[in-house]
Amino acid sequence: MALALGPMPAEAKRPKEGPVQFVPDAKSGKERRTARRDGSIDRSEAGSRRGILELTLGSVVGATAGALVGRGAWEIVRARRIEETCATGTGTAIECSFISPGRQGRIAAGLSFGFAGVLGLASGFLLARGVRIHRDYVEWTRKNGRAQLGVRGWASVQQPSAGVSLRIRF
Repeated sequence: MALALGPMPAEAKRPKEGPVQFVPDAKSGKERRTARRDGSIDRSEAGSRRGILELTLGSVVGATAGALVGRGAWEIVRARRIEETCATGTGTAIECSFISPGRQGRIAAGLSFGFAGVLGLASGFLLARGVRIHRDYVEWTRKNGRAQLGVRGWASVQQPSAGVSLRIRF
C-alpha cells in the first residue's frame, strides 16, 4: 500500500520571546580597508593579543614548506641518478623494471613542490598577520602603558635584615 502526498507548505514559526541577536552593520570592503589603513582598528584587541600565535604558526608552516622544497630537490636528484644507472645497465632490477625509471621521483618532487607552495603562501599570510597584530600591540602599550606589579626580596649580610619590596607602575 502506498500513500502519495503533495508538497505541503512549511513555515517556521518565530518565537515571540527569546534571545535577541545583535548583528553589527555590514561595511563594504572599501570601508573596511579605509578603517584598517587609517589605524582605527586595533588588531591587538586592547593589548590582549601580541601576535605570538600567528608568528609561531607562520614560522612552523614556513619551516615545513622549506623541508618540502628540500625533499623535492632530493627526489629530483635521486630520479636523475636512477635514470643514469639504468641507462648504463648497472641499476638494480626493481629500479630499472619500470618503463620510465625516474618518473616516481619526479611525481614525488612535484607533489612536494606543490604542497610547499601552498604552505609557503599560508606561512606568508600568518606572518604578515602576526606582524600587524604585534605592531598594534606595541603601539597600544606605548599609548596606554601597562600597569606593572613587581615583588622583589632583599637581604643584607652586614646588618642582618631582609624584606620584600613591592613595586607598582601605572
